[in-house]
Amino acid sequence: MADVRDFEDRDAGAWDAYVASHPSATVFHRMAWSQAVVEAYGHRPMHVVAWDGERPAGVLPLFEVRSAFVGRVLVSVPYATYGGILADSPDVAAAMLEFAQALCEQRRARSIELRHRDRGALDLPVIGRYDTFRKELPDRTEQVLPSLPRKTRAAARKGRAMLGDDAVAIGPEWLEAVYRLYSLTLRRLGSPNYRWGFFEALQRRYGDDCVALVVRDGGTPIAGVVSFVFRDEIVPYFSGSTDDGMLKYANNVMYVRLMEYAIERGLRQFDFNRTRRDNEGPYDFKRYHGFEPTPLHYQIWLSRGGKMPNLTPSNRKFALAGRVWRRLPLWVTRPAGEQVTKWIP
Repeated sequence: MADVRDFEDRDAGAWDAYVASHPSATVFHRMAWSQAVVEAYGHRPMHVVAWDGERPAGVLPLFEVRSAFVGRVLVSVPYATYGGILADSPDVAAAMLEFAQALCEQRRARSIELRHRDRGALDLPVIGRYDTFRKELPDRTEQVLPSLPRKTRAAARKGRAMLGDDAVAIGPEWLEAVYRLYSLTLRRLGSPNYRWGFFEALQRRYGDDCVALVVRDGGTPIAGVVSFVFRDEIVPYFSGSTDDGMLKYANNVMYVRLMEYAIERGLRQFDFNRTRRDNEGPYDFKRYHGFEPTPLHYQIWLSRGGKMPNLTPSNRKFALAGRVWRRLPLWVTRPAGEQVTKWIP
């Protein structure tokens, strides 16, 4: 039986080596993501490691989050699409869950949320709100456009014709431009934005595996995305655009170029990330790019007296706040969003 215990700083190298080799691991399981969460938001890490002798047999990146909306909860992983337990076997996973449950009760937290991408053997309720969108990339960059559905292919071509061949720029110097576009888009959608310090910390921690790409119109960024690379996969994660960018098909241009960039870098998989099933616009946008939805297997464990938390925009309690948020100026929503997101992991 594996020896399950708390993570210690000296375990970081073994942790990342285990993540790099595990078939169900994601970019969010890397220690870099956890370090950025601590640096930007100050949430308390409560990571768990299972050991088989001197080598890891499982890892669980876990954080304690004190939310003004739902109280104290444990989340794997805050601000991430994926997370949860990685283990050598169902028995190890069960032992790690038992250890995490004890931590939850010890900390008087209401629940544990495990953002598993793949179905596991744990007997826990599933949160059935999200689908993810992933597919294999073509072998060559010139195959990207022809591989798209007809209408999406036409939109990308129109965008390239409007904006010119040199519209796209890639490099770390564009991170702040993407953040501005992202903040603008979140305000338009009635949702709070993450902290700028989180973007900075992620770029610092991931280095070349954090990719900032913008689409420009006359030199001015009108769409942008920050993506993360893990093994043979690229994951576009933070994105935004202006109203003008949407009219000029800048998002279509952006994702076609990102796919081409991934192929140039030797990557094989494109993970278009999760979307709530009731969020029709983004959901259809991904399907129109030839991606088919796959259910995510988020799981929840409720402690005694705990209730199923719902911090998504689909929660009716947040509907009025969202309508008000859209009307506020950016100089209000940006700093306010940086605080609110501390409570919405």
